[in-house]
Amino acid sequence: MASSSFDIDAPRWDQTTFMGRLKHFFNITDCRTALLPDSRLDEAKALRITFLHGPIQVMLVGGRVFHPCSLFPQRCSMAVSKLEPELRDSIRSQYGDTIQRVYFNKGL
Repeated sequence: MASSSFDIDAPRWDQTTFMGRLKHFFNITDCRTALLPDSRLDEAKALRITFLHGPIQVMLVGGRVFHPCSLFPQRCSMAVSKLEPELRDSIRSQYGDTIQRVYFNKGL
């Protein structure tokens, strides 16, 4: 099977034909915007122009990304008796029965 070369600067479809231009148009256009009324499109334009757009996005996206991490405890503990056998035996061989619980960070 022969591989075709890819040129990022060249269009995927022939731009001299109607079908080529139509395929290009549908490739780069979000067709859902055709279903929106003009008032909704105007609202989207207004959001893009506002000087608070950046800070609002940081608060909304940052709040969703970082907030759940702070809701749940990241440090957990578990009884040594409930660990996997290899790990349990390793801990007991090093420390004996003096350690009853181990503590770990759940991470993300």
